[in-house]
Amino acid sequence: MDVNHPGSKPLTDDQIALLETFRSKVESRISSHGMTAADVQNFVDEIKRHPEVSAALLDEIRKEVGQLMQGQRFSFDFD
Repeated sequence: MDVNHPGSKPLTDDQIALLETFRSKVESRISSHGMTAADVQNFVDEIKRHPEVSAALLDEIRKEVGQLMQGQRFSFDFD
């Protein structure tokens, strides 16, 4: 998968692995018993605490969350 953003660096291998982990958790949660907005926010919060997080990675996750949970609001801000 090629993940590039104009004006930013492409995701590193570690960041791509982190994105795949996020996708895997979401898929597992959906297939097992459904996913709530709180579940997604917990996943996002976990990613934000990761040392490999970047603006490009959060943009990718923001896009995916927007598709999965249309109409829901999530915080991507760092506390």
